Amino acid sequence: MDVSFSGLLTHVEQLAKTKLKTGEVTKADLCFSLQETIFAMLVEITERAMAHAGATEVLMVGGVACNVRLQEMMQLMVEDREKG
Repeated sequence: MDVSFSGLLTHVEQLAKTKLKTGEVTKADLCFSLQETIFAMLVEITERAMAHAGATEVLMVGGVACNVRLQEMMQLMVEDREKG
């Protein structure tokens, strides 16, 4: 499954240009929101792939997989799938 974040990143760039200057948001706010949105998308796509393949486990590798928040979100998804 292919994933593209170009539209999302463009939107965040536009928000950064306007909202950071006015102080409506901070860099930390934008980064956190972007991370949560992208991770939620990755978890949803992974869950769909697991359902399609009949898988019960997820193996995450690489740099992004070291992110503790992503690990937590994947773990919750797998636990929810196990419940039913």
